[in-house]
Amino acid sequence: MKTFSLWVAALAAGVTLTATAAAGPDAAKQRVAISMKIYPQKTFVLTPLQAGPLKRDSGTIDSTWLSVPGRKVMRDGQEVTIYNGAVTTLTGKRGTLTIRDRNEWVDLGRDWNGDGESDAIAFGTWTVVRGTGQYAGIAGKGRSAHAGLGSPWYARFEGFLNSP
Repeated sequence: MKTFSLWVAALAAGVTLTATAAAGPDAAKQRVAISMKIYPQKTFVLTPLQAGPLKRDSGTIDSTWLSVPGRKVMRDGQEVTIYNGAVTTLTGKRGTLTIRDRNEWVDLGRDWNGDGESDAIAFGTWTVVRGTGQYAGIAGKGRSAHAGLGSPWYARFEGFLNSP
């Protein structure tokens, strides 16, 4: 009976430790938004959307967007250009955050802002690659929306970042 009681106590302790470990990353999630003026400004603002360890930050963008080849597909008669694997580094006052993204662009069919270039919109996903400063050890992912209006190009990334 004594052996059975010790076994039950050990099992209960193991379940408690497992539950606590599993709750850790969920408790550390912080929802954020990253607003970008991609072109021509190349600037960003990271805004926490809920309380947590990350603070508001702003700075400059360096990206490989223009060097990633697009792949065209047809979906229900609409041409979609998929860009996968662009790496973007956000260098702010509080550190650097490097992300990789995938997005799907559709042409709006005309030059809405009159700058001579066709305008387009996109939706996508992103994941954290690495970080320094307040972003050191951060993991996370989210979704994005883009408006490529010829010369001005804007994006908003939203998602969850997990503190180490």
